[in-house]
Amino acid sequence: MIIGGPRFECERLDEHHQRASFSCTREPALQTYLADDARAIRENKRSITAVHLIIDKENGDKIAGYFTLSNTSIIPSALPNAIAKKLPRYDHWPATLLGRMARDDRYAGENLGTILVGNALEMTMQITTLSASLALIVDAKNDALAVWYRQLGFTPFPDDPNRLFMVNATIADLLARIRAAQPVKPNVGALVAQAIPDRAEPKDG
Repeated sequence: MIIGGPRFECERLDEHHQRASFSCTREPALQTYLADDARAIRENKRSITAVHLIIDKENGDKIAGYFTLSNTSIIPSALPNAIAKKLPRYDHWPATLLGRMARDDRYAGENLGTILVGNALEMTMQITTLSASLALIVDAKNDALAVWYRQLGFTPFPDDPNRLFMVNATIADLLARIRAAQPVKPNVGALVAQAIPDRAEPKDG
């Protein structure tokens, strides 16, 4: 299921996408990465990271936002003991990293942050069908974003409150609630707001 559909679709970055029109003035580095140089194209082609786009099918296939996913790992001491003690004893555990994430300035107020994260969660669960990954990890750029991620169900690492994770069981639960409400309320922002009270859309992403 595409979170945010049918208006929005999630596609892997390719040469034909309209990168030059993407504008993210709040975070110029995120705009540069996708629109102003070829770094995103190069890294995506080489599978250094996977760049995924949210495409607005009702507005000329414009790029409304994007996020990147890559492989990472967690050392046991980084996780809360209540979770770590339930896992087998290895030096590292596999996980997925939600790296860059940005929305186009023209989509402010349209719940793009929620749509972006929702699709990243969906893909994380798809990854687990082919390769091991016990959680999605994200590094919040500031305290306000860290609060927003916690409202979605992410848990901060004990030694770094702006680095957060969501284990697969929590991801599956959140996605199940979104799917259950999808036929009734097609606006994904409303769905997650319904599932998670007092959710606030982030200012940056």
